[in-house]
Amino acid sequence: MSATQTETETWVHYHDGGVPGRRRVLTGRAAKRTFDKVPKIDFRRIYSDKLEERRELAGEVGAACRDVGFFYAVNHGVDDQMLNDTFDALKKYFALPKEVKMETHNQKTEKFRGYEAFLEGKLDPSTRGDLKEGFLMGEDATDPEQNRPITPATAEPRNQWPTHPDALFWRPAIYRYYNAMYTFSKRMLHIFALALDLPEDYFDTITTHPMTNIRAVHYPPQEIESDVGIGAHTDFCWFTLVCQSATAYPALEVLNGNGLWIPVQPEPNTFVVNIADFLKLVTGGTWQSTVHRVRNIGGEERYSMPFFFSPNEDAKVSVVPHLRKEGEKYEEFVVGEYFQKRLDIDRTTHLDGEEGGGKKKRGGY
Repeated sequence: MSATQTETETWVHYHDGGVPGRRRVLTGRAAKRTFDKVPKIDFRRIYSDKLEERRELAGEVGAACRDVGFFYAVNHGVDDQMLNDTFDALKKYFALPKEVKMETHNQKTEKFRGYEAFLEGKLDPSTRGDLKEGFLMGEDATDPEQNRPITPATAEPRNQWPTHPDALFWRPAIYRYYNAMYTFSKRMLHIFALALDLPEDYFDTITTHPMTNIRAVHYPPQEIESDVGIGAHTDFCWFTLVCQSATAYPALEVLNGNGLWIPVQPEPNTFVVNIADFLKLVTGGTWQSTVHRVRNIGGEERYSMPFFFSPNEDAKVSVVPHLRKEGEKYEEFVVGEYFQKRLDIDRTTHLDGEEGGGKKKRGGY
């Protein structure tokens, strides 16, 4: 959340695409046209059997992706009771004794899956660390719930699941949410394709076995002004769906073109959707991977369930042909390789080790 100020200028600092960046705060006559709120889009049309209605939805989504990079998916159709049950499971899991949660500490795996304790992440180097605890799971062919083919590249387990009797509720609860969000994301992918004037199934061949993650997160109330729940950053996936717990004061904030933080209030029956770095890449920067952060200063406990969706690990992506500029050269990225580069930058943890502590960088998203 850091900002610097000179005699005449104020700058907001963040990580964009894994690279430190900054944006000048513009006010008065210096301010430019930009968004001051996150748009709301009615998603009932995603289930329509009429292509023209899905195209209409895609037009609204495309405008939001170009102008903001964030939008609310209202009336998404995912079962409300299941979502409420998942939040109940989050609260129950994070209330478990620390030693129970530490059974699956994320430092035990190369994919950084499992439990992350408070202040172990640090996206903003000017802070003491991210004031949150979380649990990460993702694509794993060895989990029978995912029904994925096991290959030499996917034969090793990636997820960790608790075995303590008090925590056995956690795995089935998360998989109910995972399956619902996976299904919705596949539909969303078709809307994004239409929004780019592409055939609806354009991305299907590179998302047969997509990279996926759920990060269940608990943010306690912040009592220190310099703290941040998670530092300012962009996401390094295709897109993110976020389900937020109800709080009176918004904690999620997105950065607009004038360097001002715009609150994203929790809304019933909605997901918050944001474009991430891969979709920015394949659109040649036409769509925005918008900087965002979490500051939970409203005095309430906050819980969040972001679902991250990306192409297959071995997929190759580049700027779609009709968005390329004549004479420009465009790189092709292997999804898994790009992920690893971002992990090395973004996932720095600060742990006391046997050699007296220090910084460790580990994989996972």
